[in-house]
Amino acid sequence: MPSAPDPRVHIDAQGGDLEQAIDLFQDGYNGNTFAAERSEKPFFYRHTAIGDAAMTLRTTRFDGHVTGEIAPGDDYVISWLTEGRGHFDVGRHDAQLDLGQPMVFTTDRPFAFDFTDVKQSLVHFNRATLEGIVAEHRGTAPEALHLDHTVAPSEASVRSWRNTIALVSQTVRDESSSPILQAELTRLAAIALLGMFPPARAAVPAALQSARNAHLRTAVEYIHANAHLPITTTSVAAAAGISLRALQEGFVRHLEMTPNAFLRGVRLDRARDDLAAAGPGQVAVIAHRWGFGNLGRFSHAYSQRFGALPSTQSGGAISQA
Repeated sequence: MPSAPDPRVHIDAQGGDLEQAIDLFQDGYNGNTFAAERSEKPFFYRHTAIGDAAMTLRTTRFDGHVTGEIAPGDDYVISWLTEGRGHFDVGRHDAQLDLGQPMVFTTDRPFAFDFTDVKQSLVHFNRATLEGIVAEHRGTAPEALHLDHTVAPSEASVRSWRNTIALVSQTVRDESSSPILQAELTRLAAIALLGMFPPARAAVPAALQSARNAHLRTAVEYIHANAHLPITTTSVAAAAGISLRALQEGFVRHLEMTPNAFLRGVRLDRARDDLAAAGPGQVAVIAHRWGFGNLGRFSHAYSQRFGALPSTQSGGAISQA
């Protein structure tokens, strides 16, 4: 009888080829427009990962200057630098990363980064696994999580995270440890993560809070979690487990708008947040980022929703028309 495949993840890739490194990291992190150049150090990269389908512990080293954009993927990701310097969420909530300070990848939109000569530790949690753990604690059905990367975790929660990961790391690296123990350690690490970055609930309208509107509530949560993607009403209906007609009728009955109008409103809200954090001249870039291909239509929709033109709201200048 053939033996069962090993469910554990073991990756160790390294070398001195800059293009090979870019391809590796861009593919591994759902990346876009990665670009790199050599720094004063001789170029070298390394990427390791160990764990299983539910959680992997990873390290990366990149001796050079690398920039790019990462989109949400199949994992929730926590990262912290151990060497080098880096900026996270460049062009929006730009933050310089302190060595050893955990940060969480944005969970509902792409983000840009800028790293130089970095060594980085990361923990990847499978989306379904982490969402299932949170659902157990809440006593609710699993749903997309909104982990706020702009909130600095408390010192106590960071200490708990570091102690937990030290324990988890020892066991995960022990190939003789049982799958049951691995699963319990994943749960332990997940709880430590949630202590640093408690998930916020999506902004679900009060009209959808009752149990009989669970499908519509799922649709709203799906829109909030995927507004940065080219989703359609068909994909929203499929995610909510209802027909397109039921989706349309439910939104009009309970929210007095179509699903497309609700999605457009969420994207306008996100665009407003980005404009507040951006410098001058970024209106067209931000409009395109949130799916508005026509700048005139974007400006019209924006002014109708917020009472001001988007050009008056960049760089933190939120003014009223």
